[in-house]
This record gives sequence, C-alpha cells and structure tokens, in this order.
Amino acid sequence: MIKVYSNCEVAELFVNGKSYGNRKRNSQNFPAAGLRWNVPMHKGTYTAIVVASKGARTIRDTIHFQYQTDVWAAPSVVTLEKIGEQNGIATIEAKVFDKNHVQCLDAKNWIHFGLAGDGKLIDDLGTSTGSKKVQMYNGRAIIRVHTNNGKSVASAKVDGLPVAFVSL
Repeated sequence: MIKVYSNCEVAELFVNGKSYGNRKRNSQNFPAAGLRWNVPMHKGTYTAIVVASKGARTIRDTIHFQYQTDVWAAPSVVTLEKIGEQNGIATIEAKVFDKNHVQCLDAKNWIHFGLAGDGKLIDDLGTSTGSKKVQMYNGRAIIRVHTNNGKSVASAKVDGLPVAFVSL
C-alpha cells in the first residue's frame, strides 16, 4: 500500500510510469485521508510520482525506492555515500548490510558521524538528520555537511563494524 499525505483535493499515483488512478481526499477516511493505493510490488527499483491538485494549483512529488524481499542477517558492514548536494550542503547516508549485502531494514544501531577537511557537519540540532550520534532507523541514517567549497572525508562508525568513509 502506498499512502500519500496531502491537503490537496485530488491525487493521482504513477508507479514506474503506470497510473494507478485518482483518489479524492476525504479527511474522515483514515489513514492518509483516503489517498492510498494497493500496488503490486516485486523485488526491484521503483519510482513513485504523485500529481495532486487543489483548485487551479498542481503539485508533483517523486520518490525513488528499492523494494526488498530478501531476508537479512545481523549487520556486518556499514556503507556511506553522498546522496545529494544543493547550495553547498551535501547529504550523506549510512546504511548497514549483512554478510550477503542485504540491507538490514530493522537495524537500530547507534552510529557516529565524523568529518575531516574543509567542511563542517550540520549537527547539534537534536534531530535525526542533524546529530553526530544517532540511532539508525530502517537500517540507515542521514546527516548533512556544509562543504565550504572544499574537500572533506566523512566517516560513519557503528560499534562492532568497520568504519565507512566517503570523500566529498
């Protein structure tokens, strides 16, 4: 089930280019005010696009995700990668995987982010994406870095696992 939370009157869902129809918002229809679709899924990569409207205004939102069906074991490796950059702020994401490289979606390990170089971690915000040390959710964690138009190396440390690094 794909749920869309919106205050628009009508929304249409597209998954990998196929329309799954329009839904009209009804605030009494829980969850998601009736903006939900049952979409058959199999292991693989998906792109979901919602086009919603309220009056003459149209809003579009897109999400890319991997649908996983594999069973995972205990975390054995952490990875770290830059997943985006905008206006001099890079977003990096850490994920934990088992020995067969299956993402551990229930992992709640504590992770500590570090940075060396010209950049600066955006931390001490007390949020799940703005702290040096956070508990992972769904086997992942995110933090942002002011790159200061320079070079830096970010690290992610999970107790019992090898440290992961990424150059920015």
